[in-house]
Amino acid sequence: MRRSVSDDTIGSGMRRPSHAEILGKILKARQKVAAKDWLVADIGKLLPEFHALDRWTLEEQTEALAAALGETRPEDYAGSRPPQRSYERACKGAELFAFVWESGCFRRRMYLKICFVRETLYIVSFHPAKFAKESEP
Repeated sequence: MRRSVSDDTIGSGMRRPSHAEILGKILKARQKVAAKDWLVADIGKLLPEFHALDRWTLEEQTEALAAALGETRPEDYAGSRPPQRSYERACKGAELFAFVWESGCFRRRMYLKICFVRETLYIVSFHPAKFAKESEP
């Protein structure tokens, strides 16, 4: 009898996303941002977040994202397992990958949420963290 793997697991009981899957998302996001190939999921939500970080121009926003993704590691994954799905119109149904980390660049704990629709990177949220990762007490 052939066993199938559900959408929520990889291999024998490991919950996804795996370390390798998260690393792949981070690396892909770094490449997209370096190429200035990213979109905003909801401009009305994200623009004030960039402004609160004193990032006003597209160039400043891209630099901030590059810095953030440069600091982000798979261990910083703060999303659910399996990943939640986006309800934002631009990327509805896409899996969300959220990260919380201590940022040297921003000198505070930061939160970044991204998703991909096919090959398109969407930035869903980017601001100082308001909470700890799910796995932390």
